[in-house]
Amino acid sequence: MASVSNPQDPGDQPRAKRRRRGRTLTLNVGGEEFAASASTLTSNSHYFAALLSGDWSESGDDELYVDQDPEAFKVLLDYMRSGMVKVSAVDEKVLLLAEFLGVERLVSAAKIRWLVNMGRGPSLSEDCSDEDIVAAFDREYGGISEAIGAGFFRYFLKMNDEAQKEFSEIRGIDFPDGGRVYKVREFIDREDPIENECCSVAAKNVMSAKGYEKIKSISSIHQLFSRRKHIHLLSRSDSVFMPYYKDQESRKKKVLNQFAFFLYNHEDKLTTVLAPPELSHDESVRSNPFGVAIIQPVHECWDVMHGFQYQKRYNQCSRQLTRSGRSEWR
Repeated sequence: MASVSNPQDPGDQPRAKRRRRGRTLTLNVGGEEFAASASTLTSNSHYFAALLSGDWSESGDDELYVDQDPEAFKVLLDYMRSGMVKVSAVDEKVLLLAEFLGVERLVSAAKIRWLVNMGRGPSLSEDCSDEDIVAAFDREYGGISEAIGAGFFRYFLKMNDEAQKEFSEIRGIDFPDGGRVYKVREFIDREDPIENECCSVAAKNVMSAKGYEKIKSISSIHQLFSRRKHIHLLSRSDSVFMPYYKDQESRKKKVLNQFAFFLYNHEDKLTTVLAPPELSHDESVRSNPFGVAIIQPVHECWDVMHGFQYQKRYNQCSRQLTRSGRSEWR
């Protein structure tokens, strides 16, 4: 039986014939035996990739001994085979072993889930990479073992009730010729807020889609919004972690309101609808969160067909409609 210490140190490994990556290995982990292909282990774990990339010792019983917790290893081996794991199966030992074995995809997803559930730290925009989120976690908490040592594991399982807030605003800017554009400023509590200019319907829809809720109307053309910090990154770890009942308890189902504007001519005839971008036939509009679908000509029952209801009239030529047919976890 080959006993494994640090696979990164070739001096600890007696010379032996090279294993082929497709061969089935028998592993004795803390006294319990597991069978796994070399490719499963090396493609998921830096530890095993380093160990099995060169020569390693073998004895007559053809076993590899790993001095780690067998229950935690069983969870990780199931993950390596399926690519997903139940949150309820992941405890401190599983995360520490994943970090030790270099199971990077799982470790990264755990840090992303953890940072989102904590709801604290630096503000991160929607277009940040997973690597940016992992780096933010490491800067705040130092890594998996450090976060567990600090007593934060409970926030891997459930959301922190005392999360920080992120703030944004919509401000209308009037032009001398009577026109108006709306400026959307996200992360206004940061030194480098993100700014976009758009029309009113786009501003309202993008705030709703990003999980913001209006908390104050400073004036008729200036509104302040807030959301739970990092809530927009909620789905980033869903490809690794299966749904968890505590997630559904803490991530309340939120109705996503959407807005549309009916535009009328001076004869009070409906001529144009300004609608959410997904209702456009133009792919460039649908893929732009600040896009607006311009519907022309307009069917007289367009609002009923798309689930919108009259909300209020702005002036003789425009009316605002809303719908709440879409729901998302927030």
